Amino acid sequence: MALGERDRLLIAGIPSRKDVVLGVLRDAIVEGRLAPGARLEPDRIALELGCSRMPVREALKGLEAEGLVTCYPFRGTEVSQLRADEVEELFAMRIALEGLALTRAVPGLTGDELGKMRELLLAMDDPAQREGWRALNQKFHSILNGACGWPRLIEQIDVLRRNVERYVRIWVDIGGTEVPQRQHWALYEACRARDVARAQAVLEEHFRSTAELVAQVAAARAAAPGAA
Repeated sequence: MALGERDRLLIAGIPSRKDVVLGVLRDAIVEGRLAPGARLEPDRIALELGCSRMPVREALKGLEAEGLVTCYPFRGTEVSQLRADEVEELFAMRIALEGLALTRAVPGLTGDELGKMRELLLAMDDPAQREGWRALNQKFHSILNGACGWPRLIEQIDVLRRNVERYVRIWVDIGGTEVPQRQHWALYEACRARDVARAQAVLEEHFRSTAELVAQVAAARAAAPGAA
């Protein structure tokens, strides 16, 4: 199991242990420390994290609802495999939902919000930020999504983001950040110009190019010998 002392310390003394366990396991899956097909045994996880089995079982149910793990009868729970068809579905949904948020957000973006977007992009341009690039990327998109002003839409986008995150990691690890950074800057400039149509076109291209690369990787891994 790829869970360590840092994860164990996160559990200690936290009232809502189920949510913390869920976060620890989700991070391990997204970061690739728990690989697709890895068995997730509640007793072993509870022992490694220093908590009871109940929050672990509840966390696994939450991860199953998010699509990150799969529960099999008589076989137990495993980290879900990467699937090309899921990539297509998730990114099509992302284009639809975040495109709607963008339509509402762009006309009303404040100078402060645009300034924060620019600061994030400058940080993302720094090669020293490679390890933290995904977190900065998430913050960049969150500013745009949050500016739409529709709480339920933002909530659905956040749920979708959690499903997409491990695919984003593959995209960054394999494809690098040069192309997405050009797209981010183009999106920022469209937002600064209040050009909704241009911003939507850039966002769609951004997500489609991501989906194409990740779908190829997912298909290749599924076809590899020994894949479940």
